[in-house]
Amino acid sequence: MHDRIAALARRAQDDPFFLAWVLKEYASDEGLDEPGLATLLGCPVETLGPLGLCRRPRPAPSRFRQDVDQIAARFGVKAAVLAEIVRRADALAAMRRHVESEQGLLMAARDREEQATDDATRQTEDEPP
Repeated sequence: MHDRIAALARRAQDDPFFLAWVLKEYASDEGLDEPGLATLLGCPVETLGPLGLCRRPRPAPSRFRQDVDQIAARFGVKAAVLAEIVRRADALAAMRRHVESEQGLLMAARDREEQATDDATRQTEDEPP
């Protein structure tokens, strides 16, 4: 049974709906392996799989705290640490989206500059001497 849950949790790491995604993002940013993450949360490594299959806490402040407390109580993890992990993962994702957006804007601006340069070069080449 543990192997099935672990396999499902690995699949859930690609979906931001699940805590598995949150835990993966945080652990990756902090350079933590599963034992390190479990130690931080105050739980056995075996708890990470079932914990990861939980829906992430709802973002509204009153709901967030309620959801974190409920998850923490169910799985015996530190509520404050879990809340910090979720908030950090959300912040990392927001920063990543911002950087990707900025890169997209810079690429679009560069494409426009290159197009304008190409147009000017063609115009100059088309002009009679």
